[in-house]
Amino acid sequence: MSVVDKIGVPALLEQTAEECCELAHACLKMARKLRDENPTPRQIEDIRDDLAEEIADVHLCIGMITNYTDILTNNELFDIENAKRHRWEDRLNAHMDFEKEEMELDDVVYSD
Repeated sequence: MSVVDKIGVPALLEQTAEECCELAHACLKMARKLRDENPTPRQIEDIRDDLAEEIADVHLCIGMITNYTDILTNNELFDIENAKRHRWEDRLNAHMDFEKEEMELDDVVYSD
């Protein structure tokens, strides 16, 4: 009997949402530490451990959703991830091309 059989899909979704919130907080704490603009007394190793644990929790919940419910299959998830990855890369490339064009335009404007 799986965890989903024991707790049900609604509870799994609630657990997933809770873990996502905890992951969000861990990500923000790591960004704060890396940026070092708003100091935190926590050591980076501890923050990293917390982040890793929250990533694992979310990953586990997603695995439960894809393997034990009809909400989403692993193949569907893989396809969505690939599409999103390509869209993200395309946006970054377009942004870098735009910045390059702006710099070239600035060179022309300021060199006259």
